[in-house]
Amino acid sequence: MPENCITDRTERYVQQLTDGQNRLYAYILMLLPNHAAAADVLQETNLVLWRKSGEFVDGTNFGAWACRIAYHQVQARFRDAKRDRLVFDPRLLEQLGAEAESLSAEMDDHRRALRACMRRLTESQREMLRRRYESNWTVKRIARELKASPGAIATSLYRTRKELLLCVEKNIDREARS
Repeated sequence: MPENCITDRTERYVQQLTDGQNRLYAYILMLLPNHAAAADVLQETNLVLWRKSGEFVDGTNFGAWACRIAYHQVQARFRDAKRDRLVFDPRLLEQLGAEAESLSAEMDDHRRALRACMRRLTESQREMLRRRYESNWTVKRIARELKASPGAIATSLYRTRKELLLCVEKNIDREARS
């Protein structure tokens, strides 16, 4: 097979690795609440995940496997920092790791529910949310662009967020009961 050909397995692995970046970063950030350090550990974790790609068993939980590797990278970060005055007890880190992994999986459920609920919104609602939260526009700027009052935009954003919250809660409750 030519060197530049990507196998289906490699493509699936890369897709899982890419899709899992937010969860992995959130997991690391729960263990290491410093954004710069967490970003460094994420990069180190990605390198290890890439090197160990052949060890991943298709069909198993990629997120859990990646979090376990990230946990070991956080442990290594703490071992390397032992000369600092504040060092976590390894048992505490283990406990935090287990809790963070559980929360990370829960956040995946919430993200899935949010994506499903976002699809139910009108295009204008989604566009207003994008402007406000992805582009970080102020309510005043959105109002200027849409030729509406800031009060009308604030009310619309409030109602849309409330609609999303109720929808997400409903979806999460439905998943919990199944």
